[in-house]
Amino acid sequence: CATLYFRHLVKFYHCFLYHFQNVLLKPGTQIRDMFEKIPFPLDFKLHIFNVTNPDEIMRGGKPRVNDIGPLYFEEWKEKYDTVDNVEEDTLTFTLRNTWIFRPDLSALTGEEIVTIPHPLIMGVLLMVQRDREAMMPLVKKGVNILFDPLESAFLKVRIMDLLFDGIYVDCSSQDFAAKALCSGMDSEGAVMPHNETHYKFSFFGMRNHTEAGRWVVYRGVKNIRDLGRVVSYNEETEMDIWDGDECNQYIGTDSTIFPPFLSTQDRLWAWSPEICRSIGAHYVHKSKYAGLPMSYFELDFGDLKNEPHNHCFCRDPPDDCPPKGTMDLSPCLGGPIIGSKPHFYGADPKLVEAVDGLAPNKEAHDFTGSPVSAAKRLQFSMELGPIRDHDLFGQLPDETKTTDVAPVDVSTPDTNPSSAKDGVVNVSLGRNLPPVIDGLDKPPKLRATELQQERY
Repeated sequence: CATLYFRHLVKFYHCFLYHFQNVLLKPGTQIRDMFEKIPFPLDFKLHIFNVTNPDEIMRGGKPRVNDIGPLYFEEWKEKYDTVDNVEEDTLTFTLRNTWIFRPDLSALTGEEIVTIPHPLIMGVLLMVQRDREAMMPLVKKGVNILFDPLESAFLKVRIMDLLFDGIYVDCSSQDFAAKALCSGMDSEGAVMPHNETHYKFSFFGMRNHTEAGRWVVYRGVKNIRDLGRVVSYNEETEMDIWDGDECNQYIGTDSTIFPPFLSTQDRLWAWSPEICRSIGAHYVHKSKYAGLPMSYFELDFGDLKNEPHNHCFCRDPPDDCPPKGTMDLSPCLGGPIIGSKPHFYGADPKLVEAVDGLAPNKEAHDFTGSPVSAAKRLQFSMELGPIRDHDLFGQLPDETKTTDVAPVDVSTPDTNPSSAKDGVVNVSLGRNLPPVIDGLDKPPKLRATELQQERY
């Protein structure tokens, strides 16, 4: 009996060792192959809040929106140019995201016309007014020239132009203010050159099938609890975005892999360059997925005003912190953007009350899942407020300062790739919103190189 028990123990040890080795990011392991190129697409679903009363808002009225969607995209994630460092136990790679539109699975065609706050006009004016008011006369003049005739703070646009195809920006003017504004938008990546006189702006067009950064992560060979943990991004071992070292740290993985053997006290931490911060989901209860026992996690954005260790995410703590359940992403994206769960689920109730048309609920809008099936749902909202001493934008409402732009639902699929469930991994809405303030100080460019447009 002792011999038989020992044989079973040895067999179990070899089986455990085999499975343990296969969760490491060493060359030749199953998880390494999956990590480098996920063999199935993630579900990437986009909803857009269509503003139904723009004229009323221009006179100071309460915003009213209609949630339309989803537009369904396949998101393919690929990591290439990989380099292993055995001594440091790290893996270096370049990430590439590719989105493919699936009209057959979408509720919209992409041809629909929607009304949203103008991301360039309002983004530039609000950020300059807040951070560099002395430059407002120059910026106002540039905006008036580039967007002539300037009639509204809102943009009526075809959905696919907004997302991928691009909105034209005429930079042919030789006026210094217009050239400076175009140069700022170009230098900071807010727009994409189209030809010698025109640029294009879109949320995803410049990001589709292009490099999404150079990453270094731990392979987990020397310490399994370090598996996938981000070491550096674009050769930087920490960010320089927030007012505090703690907020500038890379905590967690890239969200496509997590270390095993987590306890109920551990959080699932992931860092995202699109929001320039790490977010951690906490354990809630035991669950099952495809018949296997799992742990169920939820994410809470918290209340930064009452969390001193997170005050570095505030503009001027504790008085000037983003509302409960939201993130101020303006230091990261360069535009007046607030991140939250869709429909402000779990956020300060005043945000929901300030906009007609919102209906938050847990099933549709929470940020939940297990390490193998996740639903990361994010909403990006543009702050909306009056522009001082501006004839057209001076009466915009100031009570709420948020008008919703786009809730994003990107998904990890079910065990059967052809029947994907709701879930999310990375949201790449940011980085091309108007981060032009610093660029305005640079010498204006007179010409733009013609680039071939990417297809979605």
